[in-house]
Amino acid sequence: MKIAHMSWRQVQEAIDREALVILPTGATEAHGAHMPNDADTHQAEHVATLVAERLGAVVAPPLPYGISKTFESFTGTISLSVPLYQELVYEVGTALIKQGFRRLLILNGNRPNGTANDAVARRLIDDLDTTYAPTVTAVSYWEPAAARIHALRRSEVGGMGHGCEFETSFQLAVRPELVDMAAIEGVATPLVGWDLVAPVTPSRTYTTRPSPATNDTSIFGDPHVASAESGRAFLDAVVDELVAMMTDIRPSYADRRVPAGTP
Repeated sequence: MKIAHMSWRQVQEAIDREALVILPTGATEAHGAHMPNDADTHQAEHVATLVAERLGAVVAPPLPYGISKTFESFTGTISLSVPLYQELVYEVGTALIKQGFRRLLILNGNRPNGTANDAVARRLIDDLDTTYAPTVTAVSYWEPAAARIHALRRSEVGGMGHGCEFETSFQLAVRPELVDMAAIEGVATPLVGWDLVAPVTPSRTYTTRPSPATNDTSIFGDPHVASAESGRAFLDAVVDELVAMMTDIRPSYADRRVPAGTP
């Protein structure tokens, strides 16, 4: 299932049966004092693996660095510039398509990567469709299940953003040994004007970045109400809706197949 654990012959077999390939995109960045810095990467790959099990897909090695400039003031954060990040995703996606994969899902786990991934998906089609006719989907893993997650939440709108109820619950459900809820006791975590899953005004507005010097916590939202039980429910919703979404997508290459590697 994971390309990193497969031989090249096994990967070729996946290509021959026209398997979906999933490329998880994550980040290495601060998520409050209570969560690990690899949360975004882990969550994207974990979801990708569960989706792959249901769809007979394969999972490419996750990209552990993303667009994390927001949290550069917090140690442990490693960020790429937007152009470099996009070029990395583009090169990996190109390699997978040129090898013969016809269906690519760029599955994002770090919010700022999302719009960048959209542009990369468009570029992959613009550059490669006449030769390889791929179908490329770019989505953040929580998006298809937004309505279900919103209905399950305990926090108010603005409580699901980063190191929040959603992400903290996810980690409590899957890797509780890496979560220290005691580290946020008494810590003020104000709600944000945007939310991962709630219906909000579709505006992308950017402002001053947080910093420890101004007593910010590298948390957007409310992690205090997080629980493993909620995490399991959120995860079930995420996987169900992603599977349904990918099942409904019809390949664009159905009537114009081109052999892999054709110049």
